Amino acid sequence: MNKQLISQAVVRRLAEVCGRVNQMESHAFGEMGLFVNSVKEVLRAKPDRISKLTRFPPPESWASAYTDCLTSLRALSLQGPKAIRSEPQPEHDRFFNQLKMIHAAREPVFALLAERYAWPLNFSLDEEGEVREYVLMRLMTTCRTRIENESIAAVNLDDLLLELNLIGVHASATTDLRFLDALNYYYELLPATMFPESQHGWLLVSWYALYARALNSWS
Repeated sequence: MNKQLISQAVVRRLAEVCGRVNQMESHAFGEMGLFVNSVKEVLRAKPDRISKLTRFPPPESWASAYTDCLTSLRALSLQGPKAIRSEPQPEHDRFFNQLKMIHAAREPVFALLAERYAWPLNFSLDEEGEVREYVLMRLMTTCRTRIENESIAAVNLDDLLLELNLIGVHASATTDLRFLDALNYYYELLPATMFPESQHGWLLVSWYALYARALNSWS
């Protein structure tokens, strides 16, 4: 019964997400308008297209992206992972301490996260569990409280959208419902008509695409 109820709920939400994306004005995203159009095409409410949004295979080792985090997120949003080579995992403790220090100082963490997760599926490695839990906790406590008590302007939008993208990647590679629940919460929290006035506003669209993939894996 629980599985059936979850399946019914995610099917409804998947249709809502697809509808929200397809109502977006692609030209408003400037040079990223083509990417937004491509996401729209993937999320057209047709069974043959939606069925291609399969769960990401959990990574087994740290992988090289051959490119940067933002390019990788666009690729994952549209077509999913490709075969790439493994490489040594970078040092963890120093990175984690830096992340916490920057957050405590209320400074942007975008560059730090983007550099480490040039291949975003590395975020889903077992060894990154401490970082995932920390990012999830901050989204559901500190960021959530600031937005609820003040407004979306109270948080750094680029940071927020990148963190939601990483959570979206992991939600498509795990059976831990907490990550999908966080995406559900932010889908309801952020205004449906929100257009991010930020350097990387298109991350809103890639997040929706990853969110849709995660929903479809539970349907």
